[in-house]
Amino acid sequence: MNTLFEDRKVILGILGTSLISWNAFITLRNLLKKYTKPEAEWVPVGRIKSLHLYPIKSCKGKQVFQCRLTPLGPVFGEYLDRHFLVVNSDGKFYTARTKPQMVLIETVIENGIVKVSYPDKESAQFNIDDVRANKYLREGYLHVNLRTDGYDCGDAVAEFFSDVLEEPGTRLIMYDSGLFTERTCKTEENWWNNPVPKRIDDTAFADLAPYMITTQASLDDLNSKLDRDVSSINFRPNIVVDDCGAWDEDKWLDLRIGDAQMQCFKPCTRCILTTVSPEFGTKDKDMQPLKKLREFRLGPGKLRQEFGESPIFGVNAGLVKPGYIHVGQTVWAKYKPSAF
Repeated sequence: MNTLFEDRKVILGILGTSLISWNAFITLRNLLKKYTKPEAEWVPVGRIKSLHLYPIKSCKGKQVFQCRLTPLGPVFGEYLDRHFLVVNSDGKFYTARTKPQMVLIETVIENGIVKVSYPDKESAQFNIDDVRANKYLREGYLHVNLRTDGYDCGDAVAEFFSDVLEEPGTRLIMYDSGLFTERTCKTEENWWNNPVPKRIDDTAFADLAPYMITTQASLDDLNSKLDRDVSSINFRPNIVVDDCGAWDEDKWLDLRIGDAQMQCFKPCTRCILTTVSPEFGTKDKDMQPLKKLREFRLGPGKLRQEFGESPIFGVNAGLVKPGYIHVGQTVWAKYKPSAF
């Protein structure tokens, strides 16, 4: 009889404990639902309209059908994005902001031979293997005088750029892994009103991020406000996305294209380079499209203080997972809570 009574107590104790545990579980689950944000879903947002690489910073780009996404930027065969930089004798970089004719300098790379050409000028070329073998190191100084070193590409191409830019002593340097840089990109909280992803990215000679992405719809909206249309190339993107809404890129956080994944971490602010015609290599006398963008695309809230009079067009991104992408491919995104 005592044994039966004891068994009943044990059973009741187990039932009571189970009931308390279940109630605790329900309470915890409800709290998690209340205070934990649900993970954003992948949503198809458009398709790739075009892909672009710019072998020499500020010079003419190359449009490709497909490319491989790497941590340093897109790669197509022997073409790597912004792996060459034009500098003066002190290492300060030249840019189409002040030398607009640079956008007409074309680069062809085949079997390790880099050939550069400019309308009505004699072309020049050099061998990449020779540049690596010579290891003639030069310092390169970019925005806010931050340094990234490179290997000098030789006298022949130096004379070419000196002639085209009308700047004696001009040199071309080539990025290589392992060389000194102080331009590692670390994200900052004031780049968005939303939480900014914490990440660290390196580039060769790109301004900030390994990737810059724009959309055709945003370009169309901008052109509807201009007297003369501009092209995506005015903004020098790596990826142009079509079939999405205008300014949809403001809300993107994560992107997935095939097996590749990227993370957007900063709106792309714009400067006078957007006024340089990719076709003629001259600046627009009316300062368009920069002037129009300043009328309706300045950053809101704290972004106005951070970016000043630099308007926003496109988004900067870094790599999460490498992979091949191609024109026509579907672009998937996870959205931020709000545009900025």
